[in-house]
Amino acid sequence: MTVTSDVTTIEPEIRPRGWGQVVAAVGVVVILIGILSYTAFRLLDLGRVGGVAFVYTVTVGLFVVSRFVFAAFYRAPKDVGYEPTIAIVVPSFNEGAAVLRTIDACIAQDYPPEKMQIVCVDDGSTDDTWSYLQHAVNRYGDRVRVVSLGTNQGKRAAMAEGVRQTDSQILVFIDSDSEPTPGGIRAIVQPFLRDAVGAVAGLTHARNDDVNALTRMQASRYLLSFQLLKAAESVLGAVSCCSGCFSAYRRSAVEPLLERWEHQRFLGAQCTYGDDRALTNMLIRARYRSEYHSGAVALTDVPTEYAKFFRQQLRWKKSWLRESPILLSHIWRSRPLAFPVVLLTTVAGFLSPVILVMSLFVAPVLMGILPVTYAIGLLVIALAYGLFHRALIDDHRWVWAVIGTMFYISFSGQMLWAIVRIRDGRWGTRAA
Repeated sequence: MTVTSDVTTIEPEIRPRGWGQVVAAVGVVVILIGILSYTAFRLLDLGRVGGVAFVYTVTVGLFVVSRFVFAAFYRAPKDVGYEPTIAIVVPSFNEGAAVLRTIDACIAQDYPPEKMQIVCVDDGSTDDTWSYLQHAVNRYGDRVRVVSLGTNQGKRAAMAEGVRQTDSQILVFIDSDSEPTPGGIRAIVQPFLRDAVGAVAGLTHARNDDVNALTRMQASRYLLSFQLLKAAESVLGAVSCCSGCFSAYRRSAVEPLLERWEHQRFLGAQCTYGDDRALTNMLIRARYRSEYHSGAVALTDVPTEYAKFFRQQLRWKKSWLRESPILLSHIWRSRPLAFPVVLLTTVAGFLSPVILVMSLFVAPVLMGILPVTYAIGLLVIALAYGLFHRALIDDHRWVWAVIGTMFYISFSGQMLWAIVRIRDGRWGTRAA
């Protein structure tokens, strides 16, 4: 077997620079003032406006503004020289040569080798993944430990086995199609110097961002999700989902929850998706802080085909539907300052598909009302996100943030199908 692997080291520039970013930042502020003003108007006009449309307008307005406000206070954690023992756990299933690229990237990290171990767990792959894992052992010796589950037991089982295979202080989970950039591991462990921190999410970029329109929209969405949404949540110490592609956890915090998380059930069915959101949720419930580090960067591949993309989104929506009410049920006591933001997020998420159907179908067909106000509102929010992208990165792709926002909202009705299929544990994007 001939094996080659190149470690990608390019990291996008995310610091504002030049007048273009300044103008974009001012544009965001102007739009936010407009959204806030309109929301205040609807609040004052409560006597004339009611029902679901009123609640949704106010909720979304406050939600969007609050995210920008909190994100403005976000600061990336500093390198304080903290070097705990770490275990990089890489669950894999039918990844083939891609898993070797991930291992190579982990080996190339700027971190003391004697304090870092890589544990790769093969979840019953039916292709040549195991051969590539064996090749990694031959190449790197005892720095890499490989384990086979024999049969396909699911990603949680693979992750849990990886945890049991090591006693390191910090657990770093990396998907087998992702790779941390040099310095990513060192960065992501720094917040754990504070005992209150239980989980840290890194910043993930789409490696294949320039394949087609779909990947460009996803790349912009990733940037907004991390640099705006997770940054805002991090200020409150309540990042709701430390993404599975690249996140770290305190071992002493995870161990008491491991069995319950691995065998989590919902509505009588085994939970096979949303492992990252579920584990983060349990840690927040245990009164740990979950944070985000914009300096801990990783690259991952995003779907290039719409069919696979929509199946992925369905899985993520089912995860959100399951975990968001659970988070809301305890956040008021586990992280009280985050409760209003979580409440706005949950209400907006549940109302979004309802408003979409009402605005685009019910109102035009039954009442003859065109969704002009709804469309303008979406465009304004999308433009705010686009300008935010422009303020962060001078890559002339901010327009994809605008297009992508409209695109993601356009299929928010998928949430209704996710409710119907919430007990379906099939992965959707891979063969089992």
